[in-house]
Amino acid sequence: MVGFRLAELREGVWIRPDNLLRQLSGTVAEQCTFFESRYPDSLKLVGLLWDLPGWAYEARRLCTELDTAGALTAGFMVTAEVLRHLLIDPYLPPELLPEDWPGAELRKLYAEFSATYTKRLRDYSGG
Repeated sequence: MVGFRLAELREGVWIRPDNLLRQLSGTVAEQCTFFESRYPDSLKLVGLLWDLPGWAYEARRLCTELDTAGALTAGFMVTAEVLRHLLIDPYLPPELLPEDWPGAELRKLYAEFSATYTKRLRDYSGG
């Protein structure tokens, strides 16, 4: 369920804001019940469901790692770390994120790093 950017409110109850456009299929579509609801304090609920400070801290650390990864091995390792970390980004709407949310910055730096790193790998392998 985390892969669908859902958070567990309590055992068996998974929720998220309705800001992602997607078609759910398979087991999720067949076995889950979907409904809309309102919560009086969305920011408080988000704080209970997702560790935004922890995610942001790790994202900032990874931004630094992307800037300093020189060797091919280090580049491979940081690439794997960034991709794993982006998989658990909750993709919340901007109004539910802290002002200094580093998600977009991490994606931008990763895209730049990946382009350069891919070229370095091709040069190294002769391809």
